[in-house]
Amino acid sequence: MIRALRGRFRRPVTALPTAALALALTCAGAVAAQPATAADNPAGLPDASVAQSVNPAPTAPDKELHRRVVEAAKDQATPETAPKKTPFIIGGSETTISSAPWMVQLAYYDDTTGAGYFCGGTLVAPNKVLTAAHCVAGLDWKKNGAVVAGTADLYDGTSGTVAGVWRQWNHPRYNEDTIQNDIAVLTLDRPLDQQWMRLAAANDTPWYHPGSTATVYGWGLTSGAEGADLSAKLRKVDLTLRDDATCDSAMRAVLGEDDFIEGSMFCAGTPASGTDEGTKSPCNGDSGGPVIVAGKVVGIVSWGVSGCTAKGAFPVFTKVSSYTWAAQPRIDDTDLSFDGKADILERTPSGGLFEQDSKGTSLAQRAFQGSGWQGISWGLQADLDRDFYQDLIVRDKGDGKLYRDYLDHSTGEFTWMQISSVWGGYKSYAIPGDMTGDARPDLVAVDADGSVYLYPGKGNGQFYGRVKVVDKSWKNVKIFGHGDLSGDGRADLLVRNSSGVLYLYRGTQQEHTPWSTRIQARTGWNFTSYVANGDVTGDGIADVVTRDSGGKLWLYPGTNKASSSLFGSRIGLGSGFNQYNLLF
Repeated sequence: MIRALRGRFRRPVTALPTAALALALTCAGAVAAQPATAADNPAGLPDASVAQSVNPAPTAPDKELHRRVVEAAKDQATPETAPKKTPFIIGGSETTISSAPWMVQLAYYDDTTGAGYFCGGTLVAPNKVLTAAHCVAGLDWKKNGAVVAGTADLYDGTSGTVAGVWRQWNHPRYNEDTIQNDIAVLTLDRPLDQQWMRLAAANDTPWYHPGSTATVYGWGLTSGAEGADLSAKLRKVDLTLRDDATCDSAMRAVLGEDDFIEGSMFCAGTPASGTDEGTKSPCNGDSGGPVIVAGKVVGIVSWGVSGCTAKGAFPVFTKVSSYTWAAQPRIDDTDLSFDGKADILERTPSGGLFEQDSKGTSLAQRAFQGSGWQGISWGLQADLDRDFYQDLIVRDKGDGKLYRDYLDHSTGEFTWMQISSVWGGYKSYAIPGDMTGDARPDLVAVDADGSVYLYPGKGNGQFYGRVKVVDKSWKNVKIFGHGDLSGDGRADLLVRNSSGVLYLYRGTQQEHTPWSTRIQARTGWNFTSYVANGDVTGDGIADVVTRDSGGKLWLYPGTNKASSSLFGSRIGLGSGFNQYNLLF
Protein backbone atom coordinates (compact mmCIF):
# COMPACT_ATOMS: atom_id res chain seq x y z
CA MET A 1 0.00 0.00 0.00
CA ILE A 2 1.35 3.42 -0.91
CA ARG A 3 1.33 5.98 1.85
CA ALA A 4 0.65 9.63 1.03
CA LEU A 5 2.54 12.39 2.81
CA ARG A 6 0.86 15.30 4.58
CA GLY A 7 1.57 18.75 3.17
CA ARG A 8 1.32 17.37 -0.35
CA PHE A 9 -0.87 20.27 -1.49
CA ARG A 10 1.64 23.04 -1.01
CA ARG A 11 2.30 24.91 -4.22
CA PRO A 12 5.64 24.47 -5.97
CA VAL A 13 7.62 27.65 -6.54
CA THR A 14 7.32 27.72 -10.30
CA ALA A 15 4.32 25.61 -11.17
CA LEU A 16 0.66 24.89 -10.83
CA PRO A 17 -0.67 24.05 -7.40
CA THR A 18 0.25 20.40 -6.94
CA ALA A 19 -3.03 19.38 -5.45
CA ALA A 20 -6.58 19.40 -6.58
CA LEU A 21 -9.31 18.77 -9.05
CA ALA A 22 -12.47 20.78 -9.23
CA LEU A 23 -15.82 20.83 -10.81
CA ALA A 24 -17.65 24.05 -11.25
CA LEU A 25 -21.19 25.30 -11.01
CA THR A 26 -23.80 25.15 -13.69
CA CYS A 27 -27.13 26.40 -14.87
CA ALA A 28 -27.40 28.97 -17.55
CA GLY A 29 -28.36 32.61 -17.43
CA ALA A 30 -27.56 34.68 -20.45
CA VAL A 31 -26.40 38.24 -19.96
CA ALA A 32 -29.34 40.36 -20.97
CA ALA A 33 -29.10 43.17 -23.48
CA GLN A 34 -29.30 46.74 -22.22
CA PRO A 35 -32.86 48.08 -22.00
CA ALA A 36 -34.10 49.80 -25.09
CA THR A 37 -36.00 52.57 -23.33
CA ALA A 38 -34.27 55.09 -21.12
CA ALA A 39 -35.39 58.50 -19.91
CA ASP A 40 -33.06 61.38 -19.14
CA ASN A 41 -34.06 63.08 -15.90
CA PRO A 42 -37.80 62.30 -15.82
CA ALA A 43 -39.96 65.00 -14.25
CA GLY A 44 -39.35 65.11 -10.53
CA LEU A 45 -36.10 63.14 -10.63
CA PRO A 46 -32.58 64.58 -10.33
CA ASP A 47 -29.61 63.99 -12.56
CA ALA A 48 -28.94 60.26 -12.68
CA SER A 49 -25.19 60.45 -12.12
CA VAL A 50 -24.88 59.39 -8.49
CA ALA A 51 -21.22 59.65 -7.44
CA GLN A 52 -19.50 56.39 -6.55
CA SER A 53 -17.11 56.16 -3.61
CA VAL A 54 -14.78 54.02 -5.72
CA ASN A 55 -14.70 53.49 -9.45
CA PRO A 56 -13.45 50.00 -10.34
CA ALA A 57 -10.61 50.35 -12.79
CA PRO A 58 -8.76 47.65 -14.72
CA THR A 59 -6.15 46.06 -12.48
CA ALA A 60 -3.74 45.83 -15.43
CA PRO A 61 -3.70 46.57 -19.19
CA ASP A 62 -5.35 43.91 -21.37
CA LYS A 63 -2.01 43.01 -22.97
CA GLU A 64 -0.52 42.32 -19.56
CA LEU A 65 -3.49 40.18 -18.52
CA HIS A 66 -3.10 38.09 -21.69
CA ARG A 67 0.62 37.71 -20.99
CA ARG A 68 0.01 36.41 -17.49
CA VAL A 69 -2.21 33.66 -18.84
CA VAL A 70 0.38 32.48 -21.35
CA GLU A 71 3.24 32.61 -18.83
CA ALA A 72 1.25 30.76 -16.18
CA ALA A 73 0.23 28.07 -18.67
CA LYS A 74 3.84 27.55 -19.78
CA ASP A 75 4.97 27.35 -16.17
CA GLN A 76 2.57 24.59 -15.18
CA ALA A 77 3.80 21.58 -13.20
CA THR A 78 4.22 18.14 -14.67
CA PRO A 79 2.93 15.31 -12.49
CA GLU A 80 5.05 13.21 -10.21
CA THR A 81 4.94 9.45 -10.52
CA ALA A 82 4.15 8.60 -6.88
CA PRO A 83 0.38 8.46 -6.25
CA LYS A 84 -0.15 11.21 -3.75
CA LYS A 85 -2.90 13.82 -3.77
CA THR A 86 -2.59 16.57 -6.38
CA PRO A 87 -4.75 19.06 -8.30
CA PHE A 88 -5.59 18.22 -11.88
CA ILE A 89 -8.36 15.91 -18.85
CA ILE A 90 -6.92 12.71 -19.65
CA GLY A 91 -9.16 10.98 -22.12
CA GLY A 92 -12.19 12.94 -23.27
CA SER A 93 -12.16 15.19 -26.31
CA GLU A 94 -11.71 18.74 -27.50
CA THR A 95 -14.76 20.97 -27.35
CA THR A 96 -15.75 24.50 -28.38
CA ILE A 97 -16.30 27.52 -26.20
CA SER A 98 -19.83 27.81 -27.61
CA SER A 99 -20.65 24.54 -25.86
CA ALA A 100 -19.29 25.92 -22.57
CA PRO A 101 -19.44 29.75 -22.80
CA TRP A 102 -19.19 30.10 -19.02
CA MET A 103 -15.79 28.36 -18.90
CA VAL A 104 -12.88 30.68 -18.08
CA GLN A 105 -9.11 30.45 -17.74
CA LEU A 106 -7.57 31.60 -14.45
CA ALA A 107 -3.89 32.50 -14.44
CA TYR A 108 -1.63 33.76 -11.67
CA TYR A 109 1.85 34.95 -12.58
CA ASP A 110 4.21 36.81 -10.28
CA ASP A 111 7.11 38.42 -12.17
CA THR A 112 9.02 38.94 -8.95
CA THR A 113 9.14 35.29 -7.90
CA GLY A 114 8.52 33.66 -11.27
CA ALA A 115 5.67 31.65 -9.74
CA GLY A 116 2.93 30.71 -12.18
CA TYR A 117 -0.29 28.83 -11.50
CA PHE A 118 -3.11 27.93 -13.89
CA CYS A 119 -6.64 26.86 -12.99
CA GLY A 120 -10.09 26.68 -14.53
CA GLY A 121 -13.19 28.49 -13.36
CA THR A 122 -16.88 29.00 -14.04
CA LEU A 123 -18.51 32.33 -14.73
CA VAL A 124 -21.45 32.38 -12.30
CA ALA A 125 -22.42 36.05 -12.79
CA PRO A 126 -21.11 38.67 -15.25
CA ASN A 127 -18.32 39.59 -12.82
CA LYS A 128 -18.03 36.48 -10.62
CA VAL A 129 -15.97 33.31 -11.12
CA LEU A 130 -16.37 30.13 -9.09
CA THR A 131 -13.19 28.14 -8.58
CA ALA A 132 -11.26 26.10 -6.01
CA ALA A 133 -9.88 27.58 -2.81
CA HIS A 134 -6.53 25.89 -3.42
CA CYS A 135 -6.20 28.04 -6.56
CA VAL A 136 -6.78 31.25 -4.59
CA ALA A 137 -5.78 30.94 -0.93
CA GLY A 138 -2.66 32.84 0.07
CA LEU A 139 -2.17 34.57 -3.27
CA ASP A 140 -2.70 38.22 -4.26
CA TRP A 141 -4.94 37.75 -7.29
CA LYS A 142 -5.67 41.47 -7.60
CA LYS A 143 -1.98 42.15 -8.12
CA ASN A 144 -0.97 39.10 -10.19
CA GLY A 145 -4.13 37.43 -11.48
CA ALA A 146 -5.81 37.34 -14.89
CA VAL A 147 -9.00 35.86 -16.28
CA VAL A 148 -9.80 35.01 -19.92
CA ALA A 149 -13.29 34.19 -21.17
CA GLY A 150 -14.86 33.54 -24.54
CA THR A 151 -12.15 31.34 -26.10
CA ALA A 152 -11.26 27.67 -26.27
CA ASP A 153 -7.62 28.53 -27.09
CA LEU A 154 -5.03 28.72 -24.34
CA TYR A 155 -1.63 29.81 -25.66
CA ASP A 156 -2.21 32.42 -28.40
CA GLY A 157 -2.35 35.38 -25.99
CA THR A 158 -4.81 37.40 -28.09
CA SER A 159 -8.16 35.63 -28.30
CA GLY A 160 -10.97 35.93 -25.80
CA THR A 161 -11.93 38.69 -23.39
CA VAL A 162 -9.66 39.45 -20.45
CA ALA A 163 -10.43 40.75 -16.98
CA GLY A 164 -8.48 41.38 -13.84
CA VAL A 165 -9.47 40.37 -10.32
CA TRP A 166 -10.91 43.07 -8.09
CA ARG A 167 -11.56 40.99 -4.99
CA GLN A 168 -11.06 37.37 -3.88
CA TRP A 169 -12.78 35.12 -1.36
CA ASN A 170 -12.07 31.55 -0.40
CA HIS A 171 -13.86 29.52 2.22
CA PRO A 172 -12.48 30.72 5.57
CA ARG A 173 -12.13 27.11 6.75
CA TYR A 174 -10.31 25.83 3.69
CA ASN A 175 -7.75 23.26 4.86
CA GLU A 176 -4.73 22.88 2.58
CA ASP A 177 -3.84 19.50 4.09
CA THR A 178 -7.24 17.80 3.78
CA ILE A 179 -8.46 19.98 0.87
CA GLN A 180 -11.77 20.35 2.69
CA ASN A 181 -13.94 23.41 1.98
CA ASP A 182 -12.21 23.79 -1.40
CA ILE A 183 -14.33 26.57 -2.88
CA ALA A 184 -13.63 30.20 -3.82
CA VAL A 185 -15.20 33.14 -5.64
CA LEU A 186 -13.29 35.81 -7.57
CA THR A 187 -14.88 39.21 -8.23
CA LEU A 188 -13.67 40.61 -11.55
CA ASP A 189 -12.75 44.22 -12.30
CA ARG A 190 -15.36 44.35 -15.08
CA PRO A 191 -18.47 42.42 -16.17
CA LEU A 192 -18.02 39.91 -18.99
CA ASP A 193 -20.53 39.49 -21.78
CA GLN A 194 -20.70 35.70 -21.66
CA GLN A 195 -23.40 33.30 -20.57
CA TRP A 196 -23.09 32.29 -16.93
CA MET A 197 -24.14 29.39 -14.72
CA ARG A 198 -25.97 28.76 -11.47
CA LEU A 199 -24.74 26.77 -8.50
CA ALA A 200 -26.47 23.59 -7.43
CA ALA A 201 -28.78 24.42 -4.53
CA ALA A 202 -28.77 22.81 -1.12
CA ASN A 203 -31.63 20.43 -1.99
CA ASP A 204 -30.45 19.52 -5.49
CA THR A 205 -29.79 15.95 -4.34
CA PRO A 206 -30.93 14.28 -7.61
CA TRP A 207 -27.92 15.73 -9.43
CA TYR A 208 -25.59 13.70 -7.18
CA HIS A 209 -27.33 10.35 -7.61
CA PRO A 210 -24.79 7.56 -8.29
CA GLY A 211 -24.95 6.59 -11.95
CA SER A 212 -25.70 10.11 -13.17
CA THR A 213 -23.43 11.47 -15.89
CA ALA A 214 -21.39 14.59 -15.20
CA THR A 215 -19.21 16.56 -17.59
CA VAL A 216 -15.88 18.08 -16.58
CA TYR A 217 -14.14 20.83 -18.57
CA GLY A 218 -10.59 22.15 -18.60
CA TRP A 219 -7.25 22.87 -20.24
CA GLY A 220 -5.28 20.55 -17.96
CA LEU A 221 -2.65 17.94 -18.77
CA THR A 222 -3.73 15.30 -21.28
CA SER A 223 -1.15 12.77 -20.11
CA GLY A 224 0.24 11.52 -16.85
CA ALA A 225 3.72 11.24 -18.37
CA GLU A 226 6.63 13.49 -17.43
CA GLY A 227 6.95 16.61 -19.57
CA ALA A 228 3.27 16.86 -20.51
CA ASP A 229 1.86 20.29 -21.31
CA LEU A 230 -1.50 21.86 -20.72
CA SER A 231 -3.97 21.36 -23.55
CA ALA A 232 -3.94 24.16 -26.13
CA LYS A 233 -7.68 23.61 -26.62
CA LEU A 234 -10.54 23.30 -24.15
CA ARG A 235 -11.42 19.67 -23.45
CA LYS A 236 -14.27 17.85 -21.75
CA VAL A 237 -14.89 14.36 -20.43
CA ASP A 238 -18.07 12.60 -19.28
CA LEU A 239 -17.79 10.79 -15.95
CA THR A 240 -20.27 8.67 -13.99
CA LEU A 241 -20.95 9.76 -10.42
CA ARG A 242 -20.07 7.23 -7.73
CA ASP A 243 -21.46 6.60 -4.26
CA ASP A 244 -19.52 7.85 -1.27
CA ALA A 245 -18.58 4.39 -0.01
CA THR A 246 -16.91 3.54 -3.33
CA CYS A 247 -15.02 6.84 -3.34
CA ASP A 248 -13.87 6.41 0.24
CA SER A 249 -12.62 2.85 -0.08
CA ALA A 250 -10.92 3.44 -3.45
CA MET A 251 -8.97 6.51 -2.38
CA ARG A 252 -8.04 4.93 0.93
CA ALA A 253 -6.62 1.92 -0.93
CA VAL A 254 -4.55 4.13 -3.25
CA LEU A 255 -3.36 6.73 -0.74
CA GLY A 256 -3.31 4.71 2.46
CA GLU A 257 -5.24 7.41 4.27
CA ASP A 258 -8.88 8.33 4.85
CA ASP A 259 -8.81 11.58 2.85
CA PHE A 260 -12.26 11.43 1.25
CA ILE A 261 -14.77 13.42 3.33
CA GLU A 262 -18.41 12.48 2.78
CA GLY A 263 -20.80 15.39 2.48
CA SER A 264 -18.25 17.90 1.25
CA MET A 265 -16.71 15.83 -1.58
CA PHE A 266 -17.76 13.35 -4.26
CA CYS A 267 -15.94 11.33 -6.90
CA ALA A 268 -16.79 10.26 -10.44
CA GLY A 269 -15.54 8.16 -13.35
CA THR A 270 -14.07 4.68 -13.49
CA PRO A 271 -10.99 3.53 -11.56
CA ALA A 272 -7.86 4.75 -13.31
CA SER A 273 -6.01 2.07 -15.26
CA GLY A 274 -2.50 2.95 -14.12
CA THR A 275 -1.61 4.50 -17.50
CA ASP A 276 -3.05 7.10 -19.87
CA GLU A 277 -4.71 4.36 -21.90
CA GLY A 278 -8.03 3.45 -20.34
CA THR A 279 -8.07 6.44 -17.95
CA LYS A 280 -10.54 9.30 -18.13
CA SER A 281 -9.84 11.98 -15.57
CA PRO A 282 -9.11 15.65 -15.00
CA CYS A 283 -5.44 16.35 -14.39
CA ASN A 284 -3.10 19.19 -13.36
CA GLY A 285 -4.40 22.50 -14.70
CA ASP A 286 -8.05 21.46 -14.54
CA SER A 287 -8.28 22.50 -10.87
CA GLY A 288 -11.10 24.89 -10.11
CA GLY A 289 -13.04 23.96 -13.24
CA PRO A 290 -16.66 22.88 -13.20
CA VAL A 291 -18.50 19.59 -12.99
CA ILE A 292 -21.81 20.02 -14.78
CA VAL A 293 -25.00 18.00 -14.32
CA ALA A 294 -28.40 19.02 -15.70
CA GLY A 295 -27.18 22.51 -16.51
CA LYS A 296 -25.86 23.33 -13.05
CA VAL A 297 -22.44 23.46 -11.47
CA VAL A 298 -22.54 20.56 -9.02
CA GLY A 299 -18.82 20.28 -8.35
CA ILE A 300 -15.40 21.88 -8.58
CA VAL A 301 -12.26 19.99 -9.62
CA SER A 302 -10.51 19.59 -6.29
CA TRP A 303 -7.98 16.76 -5.96
CA GLY A 304 -6.74 13.43 -7.23
CA VAL A 305 -3.44 11.59 -7.37
CA SER A 306 -0.14 12.76 -8.81
CA GLY A 307 0.17 11.54 -12.35
CA CYS A 308 -3.64 11.38 -12.49
CA THR A 309 -3.59 7.71 -13.59
CA ALA A 310 -2.65 5.71 -10.46
CA LYS A 311 -4.42 2.36 -10.69
CA GLY A 312 -7.77 2.33 -8.90
CA ALA A 313 -7.94 6.08 -8.19
CA PHE A 314 -10.86 8.43 -8.87
CA PRO A 315 -10.82 12.21 -9.28
CA VAL A 316 -12.44 13.99 -6.32
CA PHE A 317 -14.57 17.11 -6.49
CA THR A 318 -15.94 19.73 -4.11
CA LYS A 319 -19.66 19.12 -3.56
CA VAL A 320 -21.05 22.54 -4.45
CA SER A 321 -24.51 22.06 -2.96
CA SER A 322 -22.90 21.77 0.48
CA TYR A 323 -21.36 25.22 0.09
CA THR A 324 -23.99 27.24 -1.79
CA TRP A 325 -24.93 28.95 1.45
CA ALA A 326 -21.39 30.34 1.71
CA ALA A 327 -20.61 31.01 -1.97
CA GLN A 328 -23.91 32.45 -3.25
CA PRO A 329 -23.78 35.60 -1.07
CA ARG A 330 -20.30 36.29 -2.51
CA ILE A 331 -21.74 35.91 -6.00
CA ASP A 332 -24.75 38.12 -5.31
CA ASP A 333 -22.96 40.89 -3.42
CA THR A 334 -22.93 44.39 -4.81
CA ASP A 335 -22.57 47.74 -3.12
CA LEU A 336 -21.82 51.40 -3.74
CA SER A 337 -18.17 51.27 -2.68
CA PHE A 338 -17.22 47.93 -4.29
CA ASP A 339 -15.76 46.44 -1.11
CA GLY A 340 -18.34 43.69 -0.55
CA LYS A 341 -20.14 45.50 2.29
CA ALA A 342 -23.60 47.01 1.73
CA ASP A 343 -23.84 50.80 2.08
CA ILE A 344 -26.65 53.21 3.00
CA LEU A 345 -28.18 56.20 1.19
CA GLU A 346 -29.94 58.99 3.11
CA ARG A 347 -32.23 61.75 1.79
CA THR A 348 -32.97 65.02 3.62
CA PRO A 349 -36.35 66.81 3.33
CA SER A 350 -34.69 69.43 1.12
CA GLY A 351 -33.65 66.72 -1.37
CA GLY A 352 -29.98 66.28 -0.51
CA LEU A 353 -28.68 62.75 -1.00
CA PHE A 354 -25.88 61.38 1.19
CA GLU A 355 -23.98 58.10 1.15
CA GLN A 356 -22.53 56.37 4.21
CA ASP A 357 -20.34 53.39 3.44
CA SER A 358 -20.18 50.41 5.74
CA LYS A 359 -16.98 49.79 7.69
CA GLY A 360 -18.31 46.47 8.97
CA THR A 361 -19.85 47.38 12.32
CA SER A 362 -19.78 51.16 11.88
CA LEU A 363 -20.39 53.71 9.14
CA ALA A 364 -17.92 56.00 7.41
CA GLN A 365 -18.48 59.74 7.41
CA ARG A 366 -21.34 60.71 5.13
CA ALA A 367 -20.57 61.92 1.61
CA PHE A 368 -22.83 64.31 -0.32
CA GLN A 369 -24.04 62.78 -3.56
CA GLY A 370 -26.25 65.48 -5.06
CA SER A 371 -29.43 67.49 -4.66
CA GLY A 372 -32.91 67.34 -6.17
CA TRP A 373 -33.91 64.00 -4.66
CA GLN A 374 -37.04 65.31 -2.89
CA GLY A 375 -39.15 64.08 -5.80
CA ILE A 376 -39.01 60.39 -4.88
CA SER A 377 -41.34 58.71 -2.38
CA TRP A 378 -39.14 55.68 -1.70
CA GLY A 379 -35.98 54.02 -2.94
CA LEU A 380 -34.27 50.62 -3.01
CA GLN A 381 -30.78 49.44 -3.98
CA ALA A 382 -30.36 46.35 -6.17
CA ASP A 383 -28.14 45.30 -9.07
CA LEU A 384 -30.90 44.31 -11.50
CA ASP A 385 -28.59 43.59 -14.45
CA ARG A 386 -25.81 41.98 -12.38
CA ASP A 387 -23.16 44.29 -13.81
CA PHE A 388 -21.32 44.98 -10.51
CA TYR A 389 -22.82 48.50 -10.33
CA GLN A 390 -25.59 49.11 -7.81
CA ASP A 391 -28.86 50.37 -9.31
CA LEU A 392 -31.24 52.71 -7.53
CA ILE A 393 -34.92 51.84 -7.91
CA VAL A 394 -37.25 54.71 -6.97
CA ARG A 395 -40.85 55.88 -7.30
CA ASP A 396 -41.41 59.35 -8.73
CA LYS A 397 -43.87 61.35 -6.63
CA GLY A 398 -44.92 63.28 -9.70
CA ASP A 399 -46.15 60.55 -12.04
CA GLY A 400 -46.24 57.63 -9.56
CA LYS A 401 -44.06 55.48 -11.83
CA LEU A 402 -41.00 53.41 -11.01
CA TYR A 403 -37.59 54.32 -12.40
CA ARG A 404 -34.15 52.75 -12.34
CA ASP A 405 -30.91 54.71 -12.12
CA TYR A 406 -28.27 52.50 -13.75
CA LEU A 407 -24.94 52.56 -15.54
CA ASP A 408 -25.38 52.52 -19.32
CA HIS A 409 -22.30 50.67 -20.55
CA SER A 410 -22.70 52.00 -24.09
CA THR A 411 -22.10 55.56 -22.87
CA GLY A 412 -20.36 55.01 -19.52
CA GLU A 413 -22.91 57.32 -17.89
CA PHE A 414 -25.62 56.77 -15.30
CA THR A 415 -29.11 57.27 -16.69
CA TRP A 416 -32.78 56.83 -15.81
CA MET A 417 -34.98 54.08 -17.24
CA GLN A 418 -38.66 53.65 -16.50
CA ILE A 419 -39.55 50.22 -15.10
CA SER A 420 -42.65 49.99 -17.23
CA SER A 421 -43.60 46.45 -16.25
CA VAL A 422 -44.33 47.18 -12.55
CA TRP A 423 -47.21 49.31 -11.25
CA GLY A 424 -46.19 52.19 -8.99
CA GLY A 425 -49.23 52.08 -6.70
CA TYR A 426 -48.40 49.20 -4.37
CA LYS A 427 -48.09 49.74 -0.62
CA SER A 428 -44.75 47.99 -0.11
CA TYR A 429 -41.95 46.75 -2.34
CA ALA A 430 -38.87 44.56 -1.95
CA ILE A 431 -36.18 43.13 -4.22
CA PRO A 432 -34.95 40.17 -2.14
CA GLY A 433 -32.94 38.51 -4.92
CA ASP A 434 -33.62 35.41 -7.00
CA MET A 435 -37.07 34.11 -6.03
CA THR A 436 -37.65 31.92 -9.11
CA GLY A 437 -34.41 29.98 -9.53
CA ASP A 438 -33.11 31.63 -12.73
CA ALA A 439 -30.34 33.61 -10.98
CA ARG A 440 -31.95 36.99 -11.76
CA PRO A 441 -33.24 39.43 -9.10
CA ASP A 442 -37.02 39.51 -8.73
CA LEU A 443 -39.42 42.06 -7.25
CA VAL A 444 -42.17 41.49 -4.68
CA ALA A 445 -45.03 43.94 -4.09
CA VAL A 446 -47.97 44.12 -1.66
CA ASP A 447 -51.28 45.65 -2.72
CA ALA A 448 -53.64 47.65 -0.48
CA ASP A 449 -55.98 44.65 -0.12
CA GLY A 450 -53.16 42.45 1.18
CA SER A 451 -52.53 40.58 -2.07
CA VAL A 452 -48.89 39.87 -2.89
CA TYR A 453 -47.42 39.75 -6.39
CA LEU A 454 -44.11 38.41 -7.63
CA TYR A 455 -42.52 40.04 -10.68
CA PRO A 456 -39.82 37.73 -12.15
CA GLY A 457 -36.81 39.74 -13.28
CA LYS A 458 -35.59 39.76 -16.88
CA GLY A 459 -32.05 40.64 -15.84
CA ASN A 460 -32.06 43.97 -17.69
CA GLY A 461 -33.97 46.22 -15.31
CA GLN A 462 -37.41 45.14 -16.49
CA PHE A 463 -39.68 42.40 -15.17
CA TYR A 464 -42.04 39.80 -16.59
CA GLY A 465 -45.77 39.89 -15.86
CA ARG A 466 -46.83 39.59 -12.25
CA VAL A 467 -47.68 36.31 -10.55
CA LYS A 468 -50.14 36.43 -7.65
CA VAL A 469 -48.63 34.47 -4.77
CA VAL A 470 -50.74 35.62 -1.77
CA ASP A 471 -54.46 36.42 -1.84
CA LYS A 472 -55.55 39.27 0.45
CA SER A 473 -53.88 38.11 3.66
CA TRP A 474 -50.88 40.46 3.96
CA LYS A 475 -52.75 43.70 4.57
CA ASN A 476 -50.80 46.55 6.22
CA VAL A 477 -47.48 44.68 6.22
CA LYS A 478 -44.01 46.00 5.47
CA ILE A 479 -41.81 43.76 3.31
CA PHE A 480 -38.03 43.98 3.02
CA GLY A 481 -34.92 41.83 2.90
CA HIS A 482 -32.08 41.29 0.46
CA GLY A 483 -30.20 38.02 0.17
CA ASP A 484 -30.01 34.76 2.08
CA LEU A 485 -31.03 35.13 5.72
CA SER A 486 -31.44 31.43 6.59
CA GLY A 487 -28.19 29.92 5.32
CA ASP A 488 -29.47 27.70 2.51
CA GLY A 489 -28.18 29.78 -0.41
CA ARG A 490 -31.62 31.11 -1.42
CA ALA A 491 -32.90 34.65 -1.08
CA ASP A 492 -35.48 35.16 1.67
CA LEU A 493 -38.16 37.75 2.51
CA LEU A 494 -38.87 39.53 5.80
CA VAL A 495 -42.44 40.56 6.63
CA ARG A 496 -43.37 42.83 9.54
CA ASN A 497 -47.07 43.00 10.41
CA SER A 498 -48.95 45.95 11.90
CA SER A 499 -48.34 44.61 15.43
CA GLY A 500 -44.56 44.72 15.02
CA VAL A 501 -44.11 40.96 14.65
CA LEU A 502 -41.33 40.04 12.22
CA TYR A 503 -41.59 36.85 10.16
CA LEU A 504 -39.02 35.12 7.99
CA TYR A 505 -40.27 33.64 4.73
CA ARG A 506 -37.60 31.29 3.44
CA GLY A 507 -37.20 31.31 -0.34
CA THR A 508 -37.92 28.16 -2.36
CA GLN A 509 -37.00 29.48 -5.85
CA GLN A 510 -40.39 28.22 -7.07
CA GLU A 511 -42.26 30.94 -8.97
CA HIS A 512 -45.81 30.12 -7.82
CA THR A 513 -44.89 29.08 -4.26
CA PRO A 514 -41.84 31.26 -3.58
CA TRP A 515 -41.75 30.76 0.21
CA SER A 516 -41.97 27.94 2.69
CA THR A 517 -43.93 28.14 5.96
CA ARG A 518 -43.20 31.38 7.80
CA ILE A 519 -41.03 31.48 10.93
CA GLN A 520 -41.56 34.06 13.65
CA ALA A 521 -38.26 35.84 14.10
CA ARG A 522 -38.85 38.85 16.37
CA THR A 523 -41.51 40.90 18.16
CA GLY A 524 -41.52 44.61 18.93
CA TRP A 525 -40.20 45.66 15.55
CA ASN A 526 -41.89 49.06 15.48
CA PHE A 527 -39.16 51.01 13.75
CA THR A 528 -39.51 54.08 11.55
CA SER A 529 -37.25 52.75 8.80
CA TYR A 530 -35.92 49.41 7.58
CA VAL A 531 -32.90 49.13 5.27
CA ALA A 532 -32.04 45.75 3.78
CA ASN A 533 -29.27 46.07 1.19
CA GLY A 534 -27.55 42.77 1.90
CA ASP A 535 -24.34 42.06 3.77
CA VAL A 536 -23.35 45.12 5.81
CA THR A 537 -20.68 43.45 7.95
CA GLY A 538 -18.82 41.67 5.13
CA ASP A 539 -19.18 38.17 6.58
CA GLY A 540 -21.30 36.84 3.71
CA ILE A 541 -24.56 36.86 5.68
CA ALA A 542 -27.42 39.26 4.96
CA ASP A 543 -28.09 41.92 7.60
CA VAL A 544 -30.78 44.53 8.36
CA VAL A 545 -30.45 48.16 9.52
CA THR A 546 -33.30 49.88 11.37
CA ARG A 547 -34.03 53.36 12.72
CA ASP A 548 -35.95 53.82 15.94
CA SER A 549 -38.30 56.69 16.82
CA GLY A 550 -35.48 58.55 18.57
CA GLY A 551 -33.37 58.64 15.40
CA LYS A 552 -30.88 55.96 16.41
CA LEU A 553 -29.65 53.58 13.74
CA TRP A 554 -29.22 49.89 14.61
CA LEU A 555 -27.42 47.11 12.76
CA TYR A 556 -28.95 43.65 13.17
CA PRO A 557 -26.26 41.22 11.99
CA GLY A 558 -27.57 38.06 10.34
CA THR A 559 -26.74 34.65 11.79
CA ASN A 560 -28.02 32.28 9.07
CA LYS A 561 -30.32 30.75 11.70
CA ALA A 562 -33.95 30.42 10.61
CA SER A 563 -35.38 31.00 14.08
CA SER A 564 -35.85 33.63 16.76
CA SER A 565 -32.04 33.82 16.64
CA LEU A 566 -32.19 35.19 13.08
CA PHE A 567 -30.09 38.16 14.17
CA GLY A 568 -27.27 38.54 16.64
CA SER A 569 -27.05 41.30 19.24
CA ARG A 570 -27.81 44.62 17.63
CA ILE A 571 -25.05 47.18 17.13
CA GLY A 572 -25.55 50.94 17.34
CA LEU A 573 -24.53 52.85 14.21
CA GLY A 574 -25.13 56.35 15.57
CA SER A 575 -27.85 58.85 16.39
CA GLY A 576 -29.38 61.88 14.70
CA PHE A 577 -30.80 59.97 11.75
CA ASN A 578 -34.21 61.64 12.10
CA GLN A 579 -32.72 64.45 10.00
CA TYR A 580 -33.40 62.19 7.03
CA ASN A 581 -36.89 61.45 5.74
CA LEU A 582 -35.75 58.52 3.62
CA LEU A 583 -33.16 55.80 4.17
CA PHE A 584 -32.38 53.15 1.56
